[in-house]
Amino acid sequence: MMTTNRTSGPSGAPSPVALVGGFLALTAFVVGADWAMLPDGEKLTREGGGIEMMSLIGYILAAGLYLWVARPRVFWAVPMVLLFMAAREGDLDKRFTSEGILSTKILIHDTALWEKLLALGLWALLAASVIALVRYRGPALLRALRQARPWALAVAGGILLAAFSKAIDGLARKLAPLGIDVSAPVGRGAGVLEELLEVLVPPLFMLAILWARRSEAPA
Repeated sequence: MMTTNRTSGPSGAPSPVALVGGFLALTAFVVGADWAMLPDGEKLTREGGGIEMMSLIGYILAAGLYLWVARPRVFWAVPMVLLFMAAREGDLDKRFTSEGILSTKILIHDTALWEKLLALGLWALLAASVIALVRYRGPALLRALRQARPWALAVAGGILLAAFSKAIDGLARKLAPLGIDVSAPVGRGAGVLEELLEVLVPPLFMLAILWARRSEAPA
């Protein structure tokens, strides 16, 4: 039988508010320290900066949290997708191959055969994970959204934030083919907003995991 209290969730899971609040406080500290020590000419939203690092850590924490609280009913696709998102935040998709492993360039350019095979394998694994999530967890999510369940709203919020942040990433470059000129300040502002929104996605997924566990929903 599961037990809950004000400081812990089911089976010893931490309080959602305490966990997410702690993560956001740590994020604010890391980003603040990064800003205070920012070298001349560098941007707070640079690759490998404090914001990006905390986004990566957030996804890893969310995956670990899921494996902890969902046992023994772990659904493999959930941590797999979270770890893919963590790797993307850490730019691991570009770090070990000559072209981005999630880019079609790795297939159409003159890259090593092992790189092409690795890319195809990872694409297949990512596609299988997403399809499995939609097929086996999608119906429960839709039902919970209609009932305005907190865990489902947190999942939807995380997905929408991730999609919106991706949409405004490189805003000037994306709007240029449409004949829309984005000023430099607006472009920089969109870049900062994109990074800040991205760092809020993992905490929303953490909340969803804990709230789903408390309501005995399929996480």
